Amino acid sequence: MIARRTLLATAAAFALFAALPAPAARAGEEPYITAKTLDLMNFLPPPPVAGSAEDMADRAAVVAAQKAAGPERVALAQHDAEETIYVMFDKVMGDKFKAEALPLTSKLFTRLGESEDATIDPVKPAYGRVRPYLAAPEEIKAQVKASKSGSYPSGHTTRVTLSAIVLSAMVPEKRAEIWARADEYAWSRVVGGMHYPRDLDGGRRAGTAMAATAFADAKFQADFAAARAELRAALGL
Repeated sequence: MIARRTLLATAAAFALFAALPAPAARAGEEPYITAKTLDLMNFLPPPPVAGSAEDMADRAAVVAAQKAAGPERVALAQHDAEETIYVMFDKVMGDKFKAEALPLTSKLFTRLGESEDATIDPVKPAYGRVRPYLAAPEEIKAQVKASKSGSYPSGHTTRVTLSAIVLSAMVPEKRAEIWARADEYAWSRVVGGMHYPRDLDGGRRAGTAMAATAFADAKFQADFAAARAELRAALGL
């Protein structure tokens, strides 16, 4: 009898646990976009063939960018190696643009960042472009934290383009400043020896395609509306 009561109590406990909602931290945390929902191979032209005239011109542009970059610009490139929305746009958005004050905004852009990883990482091996500092180590130096994944398209540029489109839709009053900063952030990857200029072009195409896909998603739209309201209230807009 005691064993039977224990078994019934255990079964009831499991039934109650199963009926409880999933923890909030695990609910809806998957990327908005993945390579399964957006195949970037359909949107991107191939990079220059290694050793071609176009490839050599791209390499020369990286060499020139590194020669032109003084200590302050190199320091900015090192700062820009981080891929958070706050590193990207803190100096544009001001002192109130802080992660601790913007939980909904932070969550939205974190999931967008995860979407960039899930969408860009699978296509880089298909293009197989070698990063500048690895392709020409005698001319180009890794001046930021080095990565050995494929060079094309630029993941940092994809992410900052996607983020700039979304942030501009939230705060259109700062659209010009947001896009100027996005270009500066992307160019940091050339200064750092991580990417060629054509890699940035690919990243801008990829980020734009991702933004269009995100804005067509109902879950993203709901999160965007909530984050937009939060951010504008925090900025006093």
